[in-house]
Amino acid sequence: MGALEGKYDFRSVEARWIDEWSARGTYQFNVRNVDRVFSVDTPPPTVSGQIHIGHVFSYTHADVIARFHRMRGAEVFYPFGFDDNGLPTERFTENVR
Repeated sequence: MGALEGKYDFRSVEARWIDEWSARGTYQFNVRNVDRVFSVDTPPPTVSGQIHIGHVFSYTHADVIARFHRMRGAEVFYPFGFDDNGLPTERFTENVR
């Protein structure tokens, strides 16, 4: 394995993969196939701070499980969301009616 040349250009790499995943329909959700739905419930995004390394530890597990089920043919519903407030976020969403 060779050394990386220069600085990693995430913008060009991400753009390439976003185009590839879009062309393949990797992250499309087909609600009509209800027999093969796998859903990961995540809280709504919060606006209280920046994403940090703790989010990686918290969300990697769910992301790996969602990708596993997608690779096995399930329709995966995995909405974006980072719960960096825990209980206060839960209480807020339960009290909004």
